[in-house]
Amino acid sequence: MSLSQTFWKLTDVGLLTLLAPMPLPQSIPPQFRMDLHCAYHQGPRHETDRYTTLRHAIQDLID
Repeated sequence: MSLSQTFWKLTDVGLLTLLAPMPLPQSIPPQFRMDLHCAYHQGPRHETDRYTTLRHAIQDLID
């Protein structure tokens, strides 16, 4: 199961909640990816499946 699938299942049962949306930086750096979206913090920058903070939050639930 992918990280994003796990995230939505845990959100549905109330074990995880969405983070507050992160504001865009004043000056957008060249490596900033506007084409990617993270459902966990509700904004661009990276994919949900590659978000390390989400991976750690799920691991904390397992532990």
